[in-house]
Amino acid sequence: MTFLAPALLFALPLAALPVVIHLIHLYRRRQVKWAAMMFLRMAQRMNKGLSRLRQILILAFRVLAVLAILFVITRPMAGGLLGLTGGVPDTVIVLLDRSASMEQQNLSTGTSKRAAGIAKLAQALRDTVGTRSKLVLIENAHLQPQLLEKPESLIDLPLTGLTDTAADMPALLQGALDYITANQTGRTDVWVLSDLRQSDWDAGSGRWQALRTAFASLKGLRFHLLGYAQPAPQNLAVMVERVTRRETAEKAELLLDLRVTREAGANEPLELPLRFVINGVSTTLKMEMKDSLLVAQALAIPLDKATKRGSGRVELPADAATADNVFHFVFDEPAVLRSVIITDEDVESGPLQAALEAAADPARKYAATVLPRSRAAEIPWEETALILWHAALPKADDLAATQLTTHLREGRSLLFLPPETPDNGTFGGLHWGAWSAGGKSMNVEWWRSDAGLLANTRSGTALPVGDLEVQRHCEILGEGTPLARLTGNVPLLMRANTTGEGNAWFLGTLTGSGSSTLARDGVVMFAMLHRALNEGARGLGKAQQREAGAKALGSGDLGLWKRTDGSTMLSSEQPLRAGVVENGERIIALNRPLREDRPEALGKTALAELFAGLDHHLIEDQVESDASLASEVWRTFLMLMAVALLGEALLCLPPKREAQPVAA
Repeated sequence: MTFLAPALLFALPLAALPVVIHLIHLYRRRQVKWAAMMFLRMAQRMNKGLSRLRQILILAFRVLAVLAILFVITRPMAGGLLGLTGGVPDTVIVLLDRSASMEQQNLSTGTSKRAAGIAKLAQALRDTVGTRSKLVLIENAHLQPQLLEKPESLIDLPLTGLTDTAADMPALLQGALDYITANQTGRTDVWVLSDLRQSDWDAGSGRWQALRTAFASLKGLRFHLLGYAQPAPQNLAVMVERVTRRETAEKAELLLDLRVTREAGANEPLELPLRFVINGVSTTLKMEMKDSLLVAQALAIPLDKATKRGSGRVELPADAATADNVFHFVFDEPAVLRSVIITDEDVESGPLQAALEAAADPARKYAATVLPRSRAAEIPWEETALILWHAALPKADDLAATQLTTHLREGRSLLFLPPETPDNGTFGGLHWGAWSAGGKSMNVEWWRSDAGLLANTRSGTALPVGDLEVQRHCEILGEGTPLARLTGNVPLLMRANTTGEGNAWFLGTLTGSGSSTLARDGVVMFAMLHRALNEGARGLGKAQQREAGAKALGSGDLGLWKRTDGSTMLSSEQPLRAGVVENGERIIALNRPLREDRPEALGKTALAELFAGLDHHLIEDQVESDASLASEVWRTFLMLMAVALLGEALLCLPPKREAQPVAA
């Protein structure tokens, strides 16, 4: 509990006044002995216990009444929902989730979850700690601690503004842990403002155990979780999967593959107007959405034949979640879909090269090159979308490791295949173990069919992954995201936890006849390789699609990038906002990460498991709520004083006289 007038707490010893007055009143009496009083004293001794208890209760009520009025004068502040008790901490750290999903709004007021949470938190911190505690902000986009002079700075600071990024909550908590450890912050309150999206909290990550252990070793640490988990009703989200410019002798047009989703269970037909804006020209198409998913493939939008490159966007009607109503795209002359296979074994490179050079899209050009490990430096990094690495993993201080990391950071793809003699090299937290003995074939008992390299086709048909036979496999060890498992829960395909726009996968078997039936059956291998190639192709060419993030525009001078719509903002905020930016001949469309469209939120049980053993408190709030997080509670003490005075008055009442019998 905190107080707006804490100096008046020095008057608390005045609560002893009733006791002092009572003692003075006892000792100022003059005793006069009177023989007839001995009978009264005998009767008094018989009732001494009850009388003393009554006097103690009267004194206790009087002291309580004085205490209550003193607390009323000091104007106490408390947050019954917040748990703002225990005094003022030395340091307050605010961990802010400013991801795209935090922009869900109250349609009547236009206030977002982010804005509502920041306003309430700033007011609560101003009223309870003011400037007596060191205030530190860490937000999800930059993950850099920022010292604030006062709580009100949270409202107007650019670092608390809206973004179209995703949040990595374990990384945010790691940032708080690093700051506490490096600065010895003393008693610390950590405030976490988030919408509790499962995709942002990554509850299955192995990082949580290490975080819990490290936080548990710190003393005087409390967590306050301010959550806005309510979903957006009847929310619609749009995304563009592919954009292709096609020109014939008669016309030119853009072919778009787009997808519109809405909350599960909403199956009533909906006439949906889709607005397309291409190079400033607007076109509206009405489409009927019959269930929770609308898929449009090769949707043709007329285009001027003289327009070879440009940008555009698809817009949905406005709803509560504004961030997923728009998707930006760019188009240009398509780049060659180039892949490079690093291997010293011709037996393995043959099927892989044949699959990668086969045209999945007749309108695109494909090229695949095979290089031995000793010539990996010859990889045309700027032109390569996918690298298949069938060799020992590079050491951390090796030049190849740095180049592969840069390759991922630029949005390209990596697929690692196990070498015949694995070593202790590691990449993205994963490394190879030992090969199985071989012999009996194993089948794939589970694979992820909703996303990733083995996802269902656009029509919803599952890939025949379950028909694959694996004669031998290599262990995949470390922390990653499993995409397929063999019988016995053995990982077969995993995605590494890497930074950047690109993806790195580890496949635990080879395509040869002695290892698996990938090359013989062909369908799964072809789909897997071309999906990895298409993922990496987003980082090719002068026109690219990227997810909004701090590194989305590279590490160069961000001030060189300009918005095509003419809007201006801080250069540090450029890569965090959706839209189209250009720098010379390069043009990039920035969009929200698609995982921000998943509405699933963590429940109380899941949060309790993540913070098990830590002093934490969950405050569930809503954008529509006007309740303050912390408020004055002097009325409570005023009522307590009234109750105490009433109790004291009742105890002071004289006993009721018994009726005397009337003589006959």
